[in-house]
Amino acid sequence: MRPCPTHAPPQRPEPAPELSRASAPRHKAPGALALLALAAALGGPPPAAAGASGAPPAGAPAPAVTAQAGAPPGDAAPPGDAGAPPGDDAAPEAAPPAEGRPAVSPVQRLEERDTPQRACSFTLPVCVHAPADVPGAALLESLAHLEAAMRAYDALGLPRPVQDGTLGGGPAYDLYLERGPRRGPLRVGHDMRALGDRFDAASAFAVVAAPAAPGRGGCASASDVAYALGHAVAARLDAGAEEGALAMTASYLAAVAAPCPAEELAAVDAFQRAPERALTGAALGALDGALLFPWYLDDAYGTGTPAQIAASLLAIAAQSTPAGAARFHAEPDIFDALRASLRSRGKDVDDLLLEFAVARAFLGSRSDGAHLTDAERFGDFGRVRFEWSLPYATLPRRVAPLRPIEPTGATYLWLDLSAESAAAPGLQAAEITFVADWELPALFRWAIVKVDRQGAEAGRVEVAGIFGSSRAQRTVVGLDGLSGLLIVGVNAGSMIRNRPFDPDDAPFMPHGYTVWLSR
Repeated sequence: MRPCPTHAPPQRPEPAPELSRASAPRHKAPGALALLALAAALGGPPPAAAGASGAPPAGAPAPAVTAQAGAPPGDAAPPGDAGAPPGDDAAPEAAPPAEGRPAVSPVQRLEERDTPQRACSFTLPVCVHAPADVPGAALLESLAHLEAAMRAYDALGLPRPVQDGTLGGGPAYDLYLERGPRRGPLRVGHDMRALGDRFDAASAFAVVAAPAAPGRGGCASASDVAYALGHAVAARLDAGAEEGALAMTASYLAAVAAPCPAEELAAVDAFQRAPERALTGAALGALDGALLFPWYLDDAYGTGTPAQIAASLLAIAAQSTPAGAARFHAEPDIFDALRASLRSRGKDVDDLLLEFAVARAFLGSRSDGAHLTDAERFGDFGRVRFEWSLPYATLPRRVAPLRPIEPTGATYLWLDLSAESAAAPGLQAAEITFVADWELPALFRWAIVKVDRQGAEAGRVEVAGIFGSSRAQRTVVGLDGLSGLLIVGVNAGSMIRNRPFDPDDAPFMPHGYTVWLSR
């Protein structure tokens, strides 16, 4: 275990045949599918480590959003009067159901004349199509990957993709191979909404690069195939789900069914280097580091079987779009399902987002073994980017992030206490004043995590956001024996109560903040 750094890391660039589509009944997700069942699955996580107590400081500075780091309170202009935020009574009427993804997929199936080769499984409803010049061995290798992925999803109890009738020559799931090397994201598409289903469900397909050489496709080829089939499973559960939710679910399923360290390291590294990005900001087609979120749900709230919560959320959030509509109805979404489920447990999505934000700070070489299982395997690629690393001796300081924070995105600051802790054990009598100000109408949640000299969490102080306020403040005591304080913030979305975060609102509006630290 490597303790948190004393300096911020350098910036880096950014089995049985199913019914036909026309009459297939909706398949339920495994495990906790009904709302109450999912709420039971989302049992409260282990209690957080005891946090330090403290009272709000008297006469805390009122930093301006545009103030520079290190400026004393006296030099900071007071923030302008932005007006009182809209309260519950003044809030606008709830918006009509959001329009989701196009009902007609922008990705189309390849023509049969362009993919004359076809190989189908003798035991599973899957087929692979390829151009004439693709080696037969590559075709069979992809089919083997497809069979392995479907067996893995069967073992997890996930439903199989909707069968597509005569599309692709038969009702099996179709995977199309392209000539040439793997140059970019695979292309996943869906067919029209399955007739006769009460909720939105659609068959799906994918176009992927053929393995570079027979027998040498490696885990990347298997990961692509598992991702494609994972997308089809998600489209069975909720064809109208948001693109980011589908990408996150397909990425997680692929990581479970066909682990590929090289692909996962790259995806997690990109995700951790941009913690300010929304969890549902990924595009379909490539493994995305947001797979950490459903992984965390399973790890902290699940019952031991992977993918149960992710699949259940999609099933609960399924909607019904009228035939002929140009776009799927996108309400409810997976965050609506989370809100309803957590509410029955006395929690809300803001709490969950903050818990996850803290957990991803202890990933890779910063893992303390107490937040995510098997988190050490990502090494330095799993380290989340800190906005600032501030030595205790330089306080007071006021800092701002490099980039504003999107809804559900997170931000991290490190206050280094190691030098003072080693030289003067009297830090136990010291205290740190924390004041955060942010832009309206965002609602930020904060946690101040005490990190000991072994890099493990020794305590936590959570600073709840208050609807109608854009400021949070807290005094933290009991600093003796600590390596530092990890300050974690998360943009929980709008403070307007009837306009919570909606994944369909992309592109998301990010918001900035400033943090004042003094001793």
